[in-house]
Amino acid sequence: MKTTKMVLLFITLISLCACKKDPKGEKDNYTTLKNSAADSECLAPASWFAIVNNTRQTPPPNEGPTSVFANNATVTNCDFHQWSWQKFLWLTNEVNGKPFFMTNLIQVNAAGQKLDPTNGIVLTDTAQASGTTDILKTPNYPSGVPKSTTVYYSIFMDNLLYGTMLKYGPIAKNDPSKVKGITFPVGALELKTSWIDASVLKDPSTYFITQGVINGVKTKVALLGMHVVGVVQNHPEFVWATFEHENLAPAYDWSKATPTTDAPVTSTVDYPFFNKSTTATVNNITSGNGIYTDVFSVYKYGVPVEKAMKGSHNVQLYMQTSQNGSQNFNNIRTINQSVKNQLKGIWNNYFYNGSLWINTAGYNTNQAQAALLDSLSYTLSNSAPGKLTRGSVAAYNITMETYVQVGFSPTSIHGNSVGNLVNCFSCHNTSSGGTVSPLYISHVFTGYVENLQGLNRKQIKQAHVNEIKKQFNLRLKLRQSK
Repeated sequence: MKTTKMVLLFITLISLCACKKDPKGEKDNYTTLKNSAADSECLAPASWFAIVNNTRQTPPPNEGPTSVFANNATVTNCDFHQWSWQKFLWLTNEVNGKPFFMTNLIQVNAAGQKLDPTNGIVLTDTAQASGTTDILKTPNYPSGVPKSTTVYYSIFMDNLLYGTMLKYGPIAKNDPSKVKGITFPVGALELKTSWIDASVLKDPSTYFITQGVINGVKTKVALLGMHVVGVVQNHPEFVWATFEHENLAPAYDWSKATPTTDAPVTSTVDYPFFNKSTTATVNNITSGNGIYTDVFSVYKYGVPVEKAMKGSHNVQLYMQTSQNGSQNFNNIRTINQSVKNQLKGIWNNYFYNGSLWINTAGYNTNQAQAALLDSLSYTLSNSAPGKLTRGSVAAYNITMETYVQVGFSPTSIHGNSVGNLVNCFSCHNTSSGGTVSPLYISHVFTGYVENLQGLNRKQIKQAHVNEIKKQFNLRLKLRQSK
């Protein structure tokens, strides 16, 4: 009995600590009209933080037929969050003075062409996936100090994904019907990373900084965020995890919003992407608005919430979606705190902002899972109650999906609903140019195919944007017809 009480006390203390020390200082004050799921404890094992020869050596996660993902009947929400953190930690293990992802992965451009990182990470791309004009910049202060600069993006992949791309790209070019039902194999990995000229940061000491080459000029660059996208057993759609530096922009203050009004966004301190003398609105995070800075994050950990009236009280609720929001939020919160308590060094300044995947229970073979993904096509992202998206159904990275956090063309934040939610699968799905294949979930694969068809990088980018807009309009028509 005494042991049981001590364990319960320990769990309670961890939960309280997680609330107090959460990144950005926010607490989980969300409620639901139903009873919230009990706080869960999703923790990081001590083995992830083993130090050998003065360096952390996180083992790679088990992803195959002997992993937790092999049994759809027993795999849990926490298992996916643990995979996400372990994969990030493994990728940032130090190898000869550099993180593993820089020494062992292949850097490519959006057309799938190899880049030469001899002189540093090659950086030329600035537009986000949502539009050619959706570019994120630091504030333009009247004094000119620090100077305003642009966020750049880079892509890495492992040999498994790269080899699969080379194998099936020419087939998709010549006869797209022959790649229907083809998936990337378990273990395939893709990263997207965001960087900025380190000299513009007021305090660069908390960032991972390395050598970069921005438009041909050698520059010290700071890592802002990272998408970790990998295939595990039973999940050819990839698990889409995202990480970012913990103090890039302010968070939307839901306590000041109502069911019918938005709260203006202000700050008493400067952030890298927000000037404290500014007041921001939904316009600052809307695609195509031509506003490149003073942005903010809306849904913490990619878990959508809303305001509603409960009797005479204005309350904050988890939005009713295909995922239990309370369970997902608490699992991310507790594993973040568990990592924070054990991780040492520069990577302790980055936090996990959630991940997204598909519930494939009942689809027990790769062929069945591929057919499911193909059948969902451009509706893969649908997160209405009863649908198949799981995890952070409004997943985003503040430096990569800045302008689609509340949809592609929002007029307010309070008016957002499950039907307008945007997540990774809104853009990354199996539909491309009227044909379907799980291979098209990777934009690098589609870019590689388009390059084989003769498109240049600018044309490839525009083709991706056109496809996203077309699919958005199709989804909108589909919702209106119901």
